[in-house]
Amino acid sequence: MKRLSELISKKVLNIYLGKLEGLVLDVIFDDKYEKITRLTLVDLDDEEYEVETRAIYSTKDIVTIRNSAKITPIISKTEKRTNNPILKDVYSITGEYLGRLTDIEIKDNFAVNSFITEVVTFTPKQIVNVKENIIVDTQNKKVKLSHFKPKHTMPRVIKNTDDEKRVTILAPQIEALETSPSTYTISSTPTPQRILGTNDFLLGRKADKTIYSLNNDLIIRKDNLITKKHLELARKYGKLAELTIFSKKA
Repeated sequence: MKRLSELISKKVLNIYLGKLEGLVLDVIFDDKYEKITRLTLVDLDDEEYEVETRAIYSTKDIVTIRNSAKITPIISKTEKRTNNPILKDVYSITGEYLGRLTDIEIKDNFAVNSFITEVVTFTPKQIVNVKENIIVDTQNKKVKLSHFKPKHTMPRVIKNTDDEKRVTILAPQIEALETSPSTYTISSTPTPQRILGTNDFLLGRKADKTIYSLNNDLIIRKDNLITKKHLELARKYGKLAELTIFSKKA
């Protein structure tokens, strides 16, 4: 059993090629947050990749993968995916604040065991929704998000029981439609690109501990305010998640 904070920034070794592929930068969960399906890696050239967790052989001192078969390069930022819920606020369905998500306990097969805040620990089965905040069912009533879905109602229609009057009212409108020229055109609307979050929200926050790279290069000292330079260093050395976790309001 490991924690997500222990997995982030670990080196990734390709067993078949015998080379380091980079550092673990982030993780991607399935839709129900029951399992980590992919890891995001960053190499020394700041290039990012995704690797499927089923290709991972071990996660002891470093992460070892069998080969390169399940590694996919991330060509552009629009391809980058992330649904890591770390640092989201957690509430019960009754509106009780349950703290901020600080870590996640995961099993050796990357199944999620529990989510951890400074107040409570809960399981994936207790999650009702994960968006800007996390909503959980602390009473184990097996509440589903669909229970809160708004009901679709048909718009009110004023019915006219007099068929003759209804035909008289609609006839001029139909005639106008038939005689008016068709001046409209159909234009295709491109599918909007996915909007990705940034780490700019960290700017101006205070580091809660001194953070170093794996080569002991200083990224930021404890109690220093986070600047763009610190973000660039943290991104370069795969320490963004650690910087995010160990930051607080100034």
